[in-house]
Order: sequence, then C-alpha cells, then structure tokens
Amino acid sequence: MQNVLSLIRGFLAEMGGNLAPEATCEEEMYHIPPAEPRMVPGSFFEIPKKRSRPMALQLFQSGKSRTFMVGKIVSENDVRPVHYASVASVVLSRDQGSFKPYTRPLMAHVILLDLNGLDEGDVVERYSEGIEIVNTNPGDSGYKAHRLAAITSAARIQREMMEEGLIAIGQEREPGVVVVVNGSLQGIEGADSMPGLVGLVPADAEALGNSSLVLDCPFGARSALDEVGHPPAFYMRLREARGNNPDFGLVRVELGLNPDGVKPDEVWASDVANLLLAERFPVARDFTGWDKSIYALNHTDKYIDTLIPAPSVVTTYFGRSTA
Repeated sequence: MQNVLSLIRGFLAEMGGNLAPEATCEEEMYHIPPAEPRMVPGSFFEIPKKRSRPMALQLFQSGKSRTFMVGKIVSENDVRPVHYASVASVVLSRDQGSFKPYTRPLMAHVILLDLNGLDEGDVVERYSEGIEIVNTNPGDSGYKAHRLAAITSAARIQREMMEEGLIAIGQEREPGVVVVVNGSLQGIEGADSMPGLVGLVPADAEALGNSSLVLDCPFGARSALDEVGHPPAFYMRLREARGNNPDFGLVRVELGLNPDGVKPDEVWASDVANLLLAERFPVARDFTGWDKSIYALNHTDKYIDTLIPAPSVVTTYFGRSTA
C-alpha cells in the first residue's frame, strides 16, 4: 500500500502538480443514485409463504470503490484534480452459516485524471508501468465536472470487475443456487441474461418523489414485475416501516433470467421476494442502510473493507485526516 501511495505522490510531482487532498472520499461528498427509479405497475401483492421450487440464496457479490482527490494540476488556467481510487469486488459463498470467497477477489489501484491536452505523455507512460492511469474524459468543463468524472470512472471499473466475477461464477451451478448482487444489475454487461441472478437496490424516497405509489408498499408485499424496463424489476418492503421514514426497508429487486434460463415472470419474482424476506434477520445495525439490505451482503461489504485501504490511511498519508 505504501508503494502505491508513493507512486501517486511521485507522479503528481513530475506532472508539475501540487498536493491538495480532501478529508473524505468523493463518494461521500457527491452522492450518485445507484439507479434511476422505475415505474410501479398495478397493485401490491402479498409475498407468498412458500416458494414454487427448491432454491436458496447462496452466492453474494459486492463491489466497492473509494475515490480520493489527492492533488491538482493546472494546465492553461484549467484546474484538473488528480484522484486515487481503490476498487474491489468479491463473490462469497455461504455454507452452513459460514462465508468464504467463491471466486478470486478482484482489486485495483488507479490514478484518475483528465489527460486530454496534457504534454507530459512520457511521465504518464513511465508511471503506467507501476500503477494504472485512467483518462476520465469529463463530458463537461469545470472543476466539479472533473470530480464527478473521477467517481464515474471508478464506478465503471467496479462494474467491470463485477462482470468479471459473474463470468467466473459461470452457469455451471445448480439451478436452485441464487446469486445476489449488492446493487443494480444495470451497467453490468450480461447480467440480465444470467440465470438465477438478483440485484438488490435500496429505494430512495428523494429519488422516487413524494408522490410515488411505491412508498405505499406495505411490509411483506411487493409490486408487480415491471417487464418494460431493463432489467425486469419489482419493489418490495423488507421491514416494517411504521414510525419510520416512508422508504424504510424499501428495496428494488432486479432480475436476471429464471433459474431454468427463461424470461423472468411473476412466479420467479414471488420466489425471490420470499427468499429475501426470509433473509431480513439477523440485522447488522452498525451498517449504514441496514434496513434496505440483508446480512449476507453486509458481510460481503465488510470483507471488501479488508481488501482496500481505509479512508484514514489514504487521507493521513497525503496530509489530511478525517478526525
């Protein structure tokens, strides 16, 4: 880790830049919704007590990116932030209540910078041998656009890792083994055509809008399957919301193909809703957003925290503390 951060400091110096670290990671400063809200067709349906076939949630995938602004380069009056991002993804398997990696965990350390028009190509080429340097290519001009482009680039790398992890899982597993992804399947190439794949997305009242009918979804119920959007999805309430915010325990569930490889239908949606409802315990209350997730995914996220550096390590090294 020390070597990676030292490379970034050296790169910044040779590019004629200056250290300008922020005290927190960019994902905490600039919130980007996990996915756009979806329509809610029809009424709500009670989640059945039994499933139509034998199946179990057994594989759990999560990915995480932490992006830090560590410096800046000024090129012709254009201030360009320099970011460092650590990205990781893992698939854990649950067996008899214990978790272990199902495939090889994936990790990356990258420098994120708008390289367009910069003359120091030789510096970039030399440092690329030690750490990947990604051109963020911001679509708009301006300092904030540069910073948002860095987060977007890190998120793209994360999605590519998750895609690689799903490919490694393959389609050799038994039909009853369901894979749950922490987050949206949108942007993960091939996810919507993978049998037995489920994406769990926390629903956000602000993004949905106060007039959204989905906020009326009762505990233990789900909306009809939206087959128009991509991928097919429905909303459900994981936990009782009485006395809490209207989006408490509310999630969107995105579906890949049926376990037998056919197009998602209402039966597959009901089976998945039943599985998720059974996963609402135990509760990891120390985990932010615990009401819109399940323990197995919280555990997977914590596993990723052992793979990438803590924010305090990065910010302290570059001269800023989160304390």
